[in-house]
Amino acid sequence: RVVGMFINTLPLRLQLKGSKVRQIVQDTQRELVELLAYEQTSLALAQRCSAVPASMPLFSAMLNYRHSAPMETGGMGNELGIHILASQERTNYPFDLLVDDLGEGFSLVAQTDRRVDPNRVTAYMHTALEALVQALETAPDTEILDLAILPANERRQVLEEFNATQVAY
Repeated sequence: RVVGMFINTLPLRLQLKGSKVRQIVQDTQRELVELLAYEQTSLALAQRCSAVPASMPLFSAMLNYRHSAPMETGGMGNELGIHILASQERTNYPFDLLVDDLGEGFSLVAQTDRRVDPNRVTAYMHTALEALVQALETAPDTEILDLAILPANERRQVLEEFNATQVAY
């Protein structure tokens, strides 16, 4: 009687301070595998087991990583005579980032509270992922908090333009 896709969302907390790139990736993978044992746990039980008061939401942000096959020319379900006319994803979270693994590459989509520019969020994620991959390839013992997350244009703005305080005396 209910139409829709349902996903069970469980919290994952990572300690970034003092963590190296290689270690945080390994820890994240291990933690996600361990969470599989609880994939059928209700959100109400997760809330009760957390240190978060019941009056507060358990989540304010969500990262959704999914594997998707690239859509063929005819579209998904075409072989069954089903044609998708339109689709729209919605979330109740103020901040939702979707990383779609297409096999040959990735797609980033952000849904945010209207006060936050979703394009800015995806630019941060793109920059952070590039820095993470580069560090894994060249310097896996780099501190995770030392990785760049600001896109080059915004970094220049913060470091150079906002600090352009030279005044002739």
